[in-house]
Formats: sequence, structure tokens, C-alpha cells
Amino acid sequence: MARRYEENLLKALRENARETEFQGVKVLVKPVPEGAEDGDMDPRLYKSMKMLPLMKHFIPKPKKDATVLEQIQPLRKMFGEYKGDILVEEGVDTERVEVESADGYKVPVRIYRRTGGGTDLPMLVYYHGGGFFGGGPDIVEQMCKTLVRDLDCVVLNVDYRLCPEAHYPQPLDDCWAATCWAYAHAEELGAAKKKFAVAGDSAGGNLAAVITLRDREEGAGMVGMQVLLYPAVNVAGKETEFYHGVDPTQYRTSKKHKKVVESVFGLMNSMMNGGENMLENVYLQGNLPPEHIYASPILDDFHDLPPTLLAFGEHDFLAFEDFAYARHLTKAGVPLKTIVYRGLGHGFADQIGVMPQAEDLMGEIADYMKQVL
Repeated sequence: MARRYEENLLKALRENARETEFQGVKVLVKPVPEGAEDGDMDPRLYKSMKMLPLMKHFIPKPKKDATVLEQIQPLRKMFGEYKGDILVEEGVDTERVEVESADGYKVPVRIYRRTGGGTDLPMLVYYHGGGFFGGGPDIVEQMCKTLVRDLDCVVLNVDYRLCPEAHYPQPLDDCWAATCWAYAHAEELGAAKKKFAVAGDSAGGNLAAVITLRDREEGAGMVGMQVLLYPAVNVAGKETEFYHGVDPTQYRTSKKHKKVVESVFGLMNSMMNGGENMLENVYLQGNLPPEHIYASPILDDFHDLPPTLLAFGEHDFLAFEDFAYARHLTKAGVPLKTIVYRGLGHGFADQIGVMPQAEDLMGEIADYMKQVL
């Protein structure tokens, strides 16, 4: 299918980006591609969300005695719907394998390579988002294929087990098993072990950051780069040197879009918290303290981490912990590229062909892989 936007908007995102420094962190700021006032929402996002202030009053609230599974079912359905287009249909081959996890579960994994691609290629293992309870490989497949289009590389898309039916450590073990398998089979897949990266968005960003930590803690030496797209890095919600909670009044919001931005933030905040820590209840289920670095990687000491690309929208409800994470990385001297997209909130990267920023971000990942690996 054709893009739902003119290709010149991709050019505008590149040409009008500006690098700045904020609180000691170098940040590449990507503007709304058509141009906008400070604090405006992207017009595509605004169009899809402008009725939310009226609709939010009619969104049913979960019953007080509802189980965790009952609470997440409507969200699972929402997160399971692909909102992008099929931008890459040809030129990328897909192979499906199963990898054995720690408890014997067979983890489905999709492998994407260019048709007639090269050898000694970079490799990236991707973990989808969805709050640990939703999403899936279909949602991020076009992201993976677009990356292969932009950079001759090998990308693996991991279908790890979802919660609350599963719980820690099963999703992490599934991702770890797939990552170890990919590294062990790199050469036969046409990739090079020395050019190995992990990536994920939202909850998948948490998993990517934790896989990197586990790689360091176990001395595996696999991960040469991590890509974290609006990652959930503080499941515990603990204050750190640079994280002091969420304050939506710090958003730059224009007067004309203020109500919608606040409604989107309120909706996301209520979905993910609902008065208590949903991610902890859904994912950890008492099997790991939320303060552990394998749950909240922002609580790590940040030693010996690989180059990192971190990207999020300026109105993301996770922007506060994500920017704090960037400050911790910077203080520790970790090579870092931080990208902030103006006018966007959470969960835009999988909208390939609909949001030009999604396609632009895949290009940025490709460029950073060329630079680092």
C-alpha cells in the first residue's frame, strides 16, 4: 500500500531536526513535519484523538472485584489491532522457527532478511510492546521489515508469552532464549556476532533493557547496542537521582490542544495504573521485587552498558522516566542518541505508513546501527 502521507514529510523530519542539550543530555528534536506551534499535537494524532475528552466519560471502568485478566481483556484487544499499513510487501523474506525457553516452552520467532541479502550483516532481535499482556509479532512486523528495507540486516521478531497467564520470568526467559539462539546461529543467518543489537518498544523496551543487563550480568558478551522506544524502565515507580515522578504540567502543550493532550495522558495513566501498579500485578505477580533491575532497569548503576538509542514522544506518559534514564546513561558515560518527537505521545512507532515519524524512526535506527555496529 502507499503511505498515507507525502514522502516529503520524511524529508522534513530529517532536514528540520535540531540537536540541543537539555539537563546535560544531547537530544535530537524532531518537529511535527508540516510545522506547528510549540506544544501542538501532530495533526494525524490530533485527528484520531480529538473526541477523547468527550468520549472518556463513556469508557466503562473495570469492576472493583474484577480479576487482573478481566481488567486487561479490553486493553489486550486494543493493543492487538494493527494501526499501520503494509508498506513493505516485497524484497524481504520471512522464516519462522521455534526456540526452546528455560522451561521447555517453544517460543515462536520470525526471521526477516532481504531477498538476496548479503553476509556478515548486522542483526537485531526485537521484542514487541503491549504492557506485557498485549501486542504481538503482527503489530511490529512492518517495523522489522522497514528496518530490513532501510539496512541490509537480519531482524528477529520474538513472540514471547503474554501475562497474566504467564508471569516473570517466563517472558524474559523467552526473549533471552531467542536472543541466545540468534547469537549462536548468527553466521548461518548471514549475520555477524560482532554486530548484534536488541530492541523493543514500551514493555518490549523494558525487556530489551533487561536483556542487555542480563547479558552483562551473565558475562555473555552478546549485545553491542540497545534500541529502546518509549521503554517502561521504572516498574517500581521509585525516585532516583534524576526521576522524581510524573508531572504532566511540565509538558509543553499549546492552548488549542491542551484538553486532548491531558485526556490522552489521563487515559494512558489510568490504563497502566488504575490506582495501583498494573505492570507489577500483571507481569511480576510477586515473583520478583519491582525494585530489582530486571524489573526496573533505571535502578541499575549503569556500568558497562553498550551504545543506546532512546526515542520517545514529548507528550508520552513515560517521558519523565525515559528522560531520567537518558540522564543516568549520560552520567555513566554510555554512548547515547536520544530522539524526542514533537507532537506525539506513546505508541507511535508501529504505525508504519500512517505516521511519518514511525518510518523516520526506523531510518534513525538503521543509521545508528551503521554507526555503532
